[in-house]
Amino acid sequence: MAEEIEVKFALRDRNELLRKLNDIGARQLYPETFEDNIVLDRRGELKTRGALLRVRKFGKYSLATYKGPMSIDRGIKSREEVQTGVESFELAIQLLDALGFKPVFRYQKFREVWRVREVEVVIDRTPIGEYFEIEGPMEMIRTIAAELGMNMDTAIRQTYADLYRQARRTRRDLPENMVFAPEDL
Repeated sequence: MAEEIEVKFALRDRNELLRKLNDIGARQLYPETFEDNIVLDRRGELKTRGALLRVRKFGKYSLATYKGPMSIDRGIKSREEVQTGVESFELAIQLLDALGFKPVFRYQKFREVWRVREVEVVIDRTPIGEYFEIEGPMEMIRTIAAELGMNMDTAIRQTYADLYRQARRTRRDLPENMVFAPEDL
């Protein structure tokens, strides 16, 4: 089993982040690509445990992912992660549905992926704002965050689902799921 170790920040200035990524020798792995995610659960049992089951479509790739409960160490999230490619986004959702895991939340974003040393930096444009994440070994995350001028005290601990629920409390115009309006796709 693998472990996901990452930190998320609100993106204030996209051009400045891109400049800094170039300055530290990052290279782009994927240009901005549409991503669609379905979170599934069975009577809330995964959410109760702090776990997550997700099917993701990223460009031509589809992935099924299980994430265990998260822990936070000085602003950096870590959690068990098991992920595998699946042939079909839709069939994976149907398979999990047949096992009792029903879709409970959908979220979409446009994601750009960069690589620098042992970490990936992803830039996400979502219906509620722009964010970026640094994923990799814990000490390297801290190093790259510092090189990008980020203060670990400003790291975001919430998932996108949490951030969206928070946004919906103040923005009644937002739909139930974190999805783009058709004209924004």
